[in-house]
Amino acid sequence: MKNYRTENQRLYYDKVISLYRDHHMGRKRIEKIIPLSDHTISKWIRNFVAENPEYKSKRMKMAEEKRKQKAIEDSIQSPLPNDKQSLQSEVARLRKALREASMRADLYDEMINVAEKQFNISIRKKAGTKQ
Repeated sequence: MKNYRTENQRLYYDKVISLYRDHHMGRKRIEKIIPLSDHTISKWIRNFVAENPEYKSKRMKMAEEKRKQKAIEDSIQSPLPNDKQSLQSEVARLRKALREASMRADLYDEMINVAEKQFNISIRKKAGTKQ
C-alpha cells in the first residue's frame, strides 16, 4: 500500500492518477472534478510521470522536444567571419567589453573596501572551509 503523507493525498491521489492515466484528462479538467489546487494536481501528475515515463502526454512530449531543439540551436555557434576587417572589429569589441568588465570588478572591489571601513565589519568571505 502506498504511504500517503496528507489526508488529501489519502483521499484523492489514486483518483487523480486514474483520471489522468485511464481517462486521459488534463490537470484543468481534473481540477474541476476534484477539489484540489492546480498546483497539487500538477505536482502529483509530474511525480507520477517521472515514475512512469510511458504516460507522458503529447503536450509534455512536444515541450520536451522543443527544449531539446532549442538547446541544439543554442549550442551551434555561428562561424567566425572570414575577412580581416570583421575579425579586427570583433577583437576590438571584445577588448572593450573586457575593459568594462574589469573596471566594473574594480569598482565593486572599491565599494566593498569603503563599506568595510565605514561600517567596521568584514564583508568578504574568508577563504577555506570551517573545520
